[in-house]
Amino acid sequence: MRKLLTSILVAITSSLATLAAVAGAPHIVAMGIALAVLMAVLVYRAWRRHDREQRALDRMLGHLAEFRLPLPDGVQAQLPAVLQPLVSGYEAVFLEMNRRQAALAERVERYAFVEMHSEDMVMQVDGDGLVKYVSPAVQAQLGYTPQELRGTRILDLLHPGELASWVEALKHAAREHRAALLEGNWRRKDGRYVTLEMSLRHAQGLNGSVAGTISMARNVEARNELRDKLTRAAHTDHLTGLPNRAALAPTLERFRAVSREKPFVLFLFDLDRFKQVNDSLGHNAGDAYLIETANRVRSILRPGDSLARMGGDEFVALFDGVDSEAGARSIASRIIDAVSQPYSCHGALLHPKTSIGIVLCDDPALACDELISRADRAMYAAKRQGGNIAIVYNASHSASLRKDFDVERSLTRALQDDRLVIQFQPIVDARSKQPVLAEALVRMRAEDGSLIGPGQFIGVAERTGQILQLGQWVLEQACCQARRLQDAGTPTAISVNVSPRQLMHVNYVHTVETVLEHTGVSPSAIVLEVTESAVMDDVEKATATLNHLRSLGLRLALDDFGTGYSSISMLKSLPFDILKIDRTFVRDAQGTAIGPSTLGAIIDIGKSLKLTIIAEGIETAEQSLCLERLGCDLLQGFRYFRPMDAAAHAQVHAQGGAPLRVHSRTAQEADTVSLFS
Repeated sequence: MRKLLTSILVAITSSLATLAAVAGAPHIVAMGIALAVLMAVLVYRAWRRHDREQRALDRMLGHLAEFRLPLPDGVQAQLPAVLQPLVSGYEAVFLEMNRRQAALAERVERYAFVEMHSEDMVMQVDGDGLVKYVSPAVQAQLGYTPQELRGTRILDLLHPGELASWVEALKHAAREHRAALLEGNWRRKDGRYVTLEMSLRHAQGLNGSVAGTISMARNVEARNELRDKLTRAAHTDHLTGLPNRAALAPTLERFRAVSREKPFVLFLFDLDRFKQVNDSLGHNAGDAYLIETANRVRSILRPGDSLARMGGDEFVALFDGVDSEAGARSIASRIIDAVSQPYSCHGALLHPKTSIGIVLCDDPALACDELISRADRAMYAAKRQGGNIAIVYNASHSASLRKDFDVERSLTRALQDDRLVIQFQPIVDARSKQPVLAEALVRMRAEDGSLIGPGQFIGVAERTGQILQLGQWVLEQACCQARRLQDAGTPTAISVNVSPRQLMHVNYVHTVETVLEHTGVSPSAIVLEVTESAVMDDVEKATATLNHLRSLGLRLALDDFGTGYSSISMLKSLPFDILKIDRTFVRDAQGTAIGPSTLGAIIDIGKSLKLTIIAEGIETAEQSLCLERLGCDLLQGFRYFRPMDAAAHAQVHAQGGAPLRVHSRTAQEADTVSLFS
C-alpha cells in the first residue's frame, strides 16, 4: 500500500513538472505538489482506519466463533459504528444465557446433592398415576429400587382402607388448584406397612387437566409416636396414671351425647381432711394417699366406666347404664367402702373418708360443665353434713350455693365498708355473779341496717377463707376493748373464737403477735377459744400452735366440749386453761337425771385436769342453780347478760366487775391465778 501511494505521488509530481515547463509557470508545479501530498495523506489515513476496522472485525469474529465473550477491552470500540449495537446486543444476550445456564447447573447440582443425601422421597407421577421418576430414597422408605417402581401405579401400595379418602383428597386438591398434605400407610416390599406423610402438588396441562403430580414423602412413625406420647402425657395424671381433667372432657361428652338412650351417673368426690394429711405427714405421704385412693376406686370400675382425677384430691367417676337413684347410691356406697378402709401411710394409720356428689344424667341437652357444677354442689352439701356420705343433687343445692354466694358477697362488702359490729357478752362468776370475762361476738350489719348473727355467715367465711380476715378484725377489736378497760382501771379478760382454718393457718401465730404488739394489750387479758373439731383435725399441728400461743401469755379455752371426740389423755397433753361446756348439755340440766349426771361428769373431768369450767347457754334460774351445785366456775347466758356494744360492756364493768381467776394446771402453782397479776 505504501509503494502504491509513493508511485502515485511520483507520477503526479512528474506530470505537474512537465506541464509547468511547457506552460512556463513554476508556481503551478508547487501547488500541484502540495495537493498531491494532501491527497496522499488522506488516502493513507483512510487506509489506516479501514485496516483497524478490518482487524477488529476479524478479532471479533474469531471470539464469536469461539464463544469467547465478553469481548476484550477496546475491541468493540474499534468496530464499524453500524456493527457496534448489534455486537453489544449479542454480547448481552450471550452473557444472560450463560448466567442462566450457570444458575440452572447450580440448581441441578443442588438438587442432585439433596436427592443423594435426603431421607425424603421425591416422586413424579404422570396423569394416569404411573411413576415416571422416584428418588433413590425410596429404597430406604419402601424397600424398592427406583427402577422397580418406574411405570407402576403408586396408589396400589397404599393401604386399601385409606385409598378412597386419598383419591377424594387428591381430586379436591386438583379442583382447588392447591397442594395437599396427606398421611397414609404404605406397603413396603417386605409386606410391612409404614406411615408416610406426603406433600403433593398437581401440574396442570394446557386444557386444565392434571398432567402429573410431584410429591415428597417422609416417614413420620417416630414423630407420631412422640406426638402420641405427648398427647397421653397431656391427658394423663402423672401421679395416679388416671385420665386428667383434659381427658375427662371428651369422655364426659361421649357419655352425655347418648345419655337419653343410655343413662349414666357422675360421681364427684374428694378426700375429707386431705390437707391435714399433707401438712402433718408431708407431700410424699399425700401423694401416696392419692395413689392408693385411685387404685381402690379403680378396682370397682366395670368395663365401660371411667375414672379421672380432676386435680388436688378431687376425682370424677362415670358409671355407664345406671338409670335410678337407688343404683347410684349403691355404687356410691361401694366407693365409700373402698376408700374408707384403713390405710397405713408413712408410719401413720389413716382412716380415709370421702364426700360424694351424685348427678344422674339422662338429658343430652345438659352441658358437661353444668353436670360437673351440680356434682360439686352436691359434694359440698355432703361436706356440710359432716362428710363421708353421698348426696344426690337436687335443685335445693343450687339454691343453697346461691345463698352462700350472696352471703360471701355481702361479707366482702361488709369488710370493705366497715359494716361489721363487735358485741360483748359478759360471763359471771358462779358464786358472786359478778362479770369476770366477756366473749367477743361479731355481727354483720345488713344494708337495711339490721344485724345479722354469726350463724348466718361464719360457715361461709370458713369455707371461702374470709374467716382469716374476719377473725383478725375480731381479735383487733377485742384487744382494743381490753386495752380501753385496762386504761380505765377496770381490767377484764375477753375471749375470742378461733376457727379451725385460722388455727391451722401457717401465719396465725404471727398475726396474733402483730395484733398484741399493735394494740399494746397484755396477752393475759385475751382468751382464745378453740373447738374440739379444730384440734382433732390435726392434733400434732394444733398442739404445736397452741403451745406457741400459750408461751406468749395468752389463755386458751376448749370450746363446745362434749360435741367432739377428744379424749381425757388428749386433754392432758394440750395447754388449755378453760373448758367450756356446750349449751346442749346445759339445756338438758332441767330434764331427767341423765342431764345433771352428764354435766357433773364433764365438770369432774375438768376439775381433775385443773381446768376452769364455763357453762354457756344458761337461760333459767334452775339451770344456774344446777350448775352451781355441780361446781361450775363461770356462767354465760341470757340469764345474766345479753350481747352488748363496747360502751355498754365498759359500763357493766365500771359498775362492778372482778378479775378472772383460772385454775392452775401445775401442782407447784397456787390453786387460782389472776389474769392480771
